[in-house]
Amino acid sequence: MKEKSFTYNNLIFKIYSQVYDPAEDSFLLLESIDVKKDDFLLEIGCGCGIIGLVCAEKGTRVVCTDVNPYAVKNTEENYNINKDKIKGFFEVRKGDMFSVIKKDEIFDVIIFNPPYLPTRKEELIGLDGWYDKALDGGVDGLKSTKCFLDGLSNYLKKDGRAYFVFSSLSDKSKLESILIKNKFKKEILKSCFFDDERLDIYCVYI
Repeated sequence: MKEKSFTYNNLIFKIYSQVYDPAEDSFLLLESIDVKKDDFLLEIGCGCGIIGLVCAEKGTRVVCTDVNPYAVKNTEENYNINKDKIKGFFEVRKGDMFSVIKKDEIFDVIIFNPPYLPTRKEELIGLDGWYDKALDGGVDGLKSTKCFLDGLSNYLKKDGRAYFVFSSLSDKSKLESILIKNKFKKEILKSCFFDDERLDIYCVYI
């Protein structure tokens, strides 16, 4: 299995070829999130596990999920590599969105870096499909983001907060409609331009 590795915050990460390679969006999200030692945190779509492990290093209790079996294995390996530095509880589960979250699990913090690129079928790479899943946001770029926001209030504490990435290539007016429908308060914490798109880090509250 082809892989590479890098270091972040004194943690060592391997990246499998079938797993999303942390990029500008990942690091912008890491710079934006505010987690406390005793927070109970859920990360959806954990990829190689970088966000969840950086939070767990601080003592945060973390549950990570990913639909990609390679991502789950990759995150588990990165946890084992860095286990001696992790102060908080850490668990990774294979499943789509909130499907593997128990009914009594309510989180202080929920994080999602969704597939947000507007994509047509003819633009998909194919292969084993996992790389496409990490990038494919559907025609309007919001396919996964909508599912996330529609299910969020069932798992977020009343005084909790959720973070996600939005790209200017996606349909912003539709995003605003989804937020209004779900009665979320919102704040854009950070923005940055990369090539021809602007990335925003949203923080939403109930």
